[in-house]
Amino acid sequence: MNIIQNASINPGTRVFVRCDLDVPIDQRSIQETHRLDSDLETLHYIIEKGGIPVIAGHMGKPDGTNNNALSTRQLLPYFNEKLKRGSFELLENLRFDPREEANDQNYAKELATRASMYVNESFTTSHREHASIVSVPKYLPHYAGFRLQKEAEVLGKLIETAEKPFVAIVGGAKLESKMPVITKLLKITDKVLLGGKVAISWKGPAPENLILPIDDITEKDIGPKTISEFKKILSTAKTVFWAGPLGMYENDLYFNGTKEVANEIARLTKEGALTSIAGGGDTTNAIEKAGVLDEFTFVSVGGGAALQYLVDGTLPGIEVLN
Repeated sequence: MNIIQNASINPGTRVFVRCDLDVPIDQRSIQETHRLDSDLETLHYIIEKGGIPVIAGHMGKPDGTNNNALSTRQLLPYFNEKLKRGSFELLENLRFDPREEANDQNYAKELATRASMYVNESFTTSHREHASIVSVPKYLPHYAGFRLQKEAEVLGKLIETAEKPFVAIVGGAKLESKMPVITKLLKITDKVLLGGKVAISWKGPAPENLILPIDDITEKDIGPKTISEFKKILSTAKTVFWAGPLGMYENDLYFNGTKEVANEIARLTKEGALTSIAGGGDTTNAIEKAGVLDEFTFVSVGGGAALQYLVDGTLPGIEVLN
């Protein structure tokens, strides 16, 4: 794929940067900045070259309508602090316009007029065929940002050279993005451990290498028997990929399963027994809540995107950059 290092960025060049802006906000205060932080290397690089990054992205699911609670303007203090004030432009939430998710070509052309170059730095959304991901780059010279390159490199190596046994953990509540890939994961990993709503929603007999919870706490957390079984499997693993918390981690009453598994993976990683990769906003928040985020080998910004990349080896937003 075309990479930003090969782009001719001159003073005054306006660069449309599709960033990952979907971060949790409470009373206009950003609760977790991991995704925003991952955009900074590319944004600084453009500014150092004399270019002007036009920062674009979405927050939440506004369903094509304006919603002040999901306005990207709330991110201005963060970018003013991290970048030189006045050195960038921040666009409003792209999903305020229903044409973004509809992949409307006229909308893509409108967005393309905002700059003379396109950079994708939103791995998290690169599995979506939305206008700013797959269509804007058709109308501009296009490149992959540093974080997108890193994500593709790490996950690509995981596909090709993952040391066995390779265990995947899939949880969370976003059924539409995870259920379709579980069958494929069962073919490329040794075991798949399920938790959260994706486990509750599993229908029919389970393949031998699919491990479902054997006890739970009112379906909101995995129980002690399941925690013990998961730890036993992890103790023999050499590689683990984790996407989605194992319960309602936001509530301390249902955080124990996710915390115990996170601590076990962190311990094994620190001891050098395990290569650990986690992906997705909720997974990152949960591991950070457990206090072991820095112990993981790599933390992907994408959950559904990382899962799809693992099983398909590419994403629509990456294909268009080739």
